[in-house]
Amino acid sequence: MDGRRVLWVVIVVFFLAMALAGPTAMVRASRASGGQAATSGQYGGGAVVQMKNIAFAPATLTVARGTEVVFQNLDVAPHTVTGKTPGGVDSGTLNPGKSFRLVVDQPLDYVCTIHPNMTGKILLSG
Repeated sequence: MDGRRVLWVVIVVFFLAMALAGPTAMVRASRASGGQAATSGQYGGGAVVQMKNIAFAPATLTVARGTEVVFQNLDVAPHTVTGKTPGGVDSGTLNPGKSFRLVVDQPLDYVCTIHPNMTGKILLSG
């Protein structure tokens, strides 16, 4: 092979390696964050909703009035927690690793404005 052909092969192999390394790193980061101690559902006096795999987990959460709900972004992408009712809840952009706390006093339907297919709701018990 001549020098130019070798150079092109090296360039193509480099870009192929980069194309495979990015998604692999994202999957590893997603799996690593999924192993954190906090889990979806209840925790000492409050509740947790995780944002991971481009979804809220749990998608529907039932809590007592006055419960503090913590929204944790364990995903590799930024998300929001935005009430579907205008003028309501808005967390702003939550980058990976960030969280948002909300004391719930009424039912809430919410969406990630960055990923509109990502929706959730909080219901009140009793």
